[in-house]
Amino acid sequence: MFTNVWYVAARSEDLQDKPLKVRMLGCDFVLYREPGGKAVCLSNVCPHRGGSLAHGKCKDDGSIACPYHAWSFNGEGKCTQIASRRGEDPQDVAPGVKIDAYPTEERYGFIWAFLGDEPENAAPIIDMPEYDDDGFRSTTTHSEV
Repeated sequence: MFTNVWYVAARSEDLQDKPLKVRMLGCDFVLYREPGGKAVCLSNVCPHRGGSLAHGKCKDDGSIACPYHAWSFNGEGKCTQIASRRGEDPQDVAPGVKIDAYPTEERYGFIWAFLGDEPENAAPIIDMPEYDDDGFRSTTTHSEV
């Protein structure tokens, strides 16, 4: 298993306006789009009660809310709101609470996620200059293991 490389997390067309659960390297992640369209990749487990963020809701501020108790997390994994304590800073209520966030890039019709610890030392996403060539055709397949 290689962790300091870029992995295809999903096809761009599969990530629309709802969170998408993906499994990579035996772990569950959630993908969603911020209001500007940027893809976000987070760990799929809310630290509060273990809820699946993929069953949550994308919010207008670019965060995602857990379906259980509506704890919200931004694209960097920082807790931005605890619904039952709306008037308080989440970092005062639950200091240090966050979830893992992973860099993403969208190229060649795919959302790529970097799952390692050293993005500055990673090999770049593979170059496919033929992708923009009108004579180039591609196909994709998907299989569940």
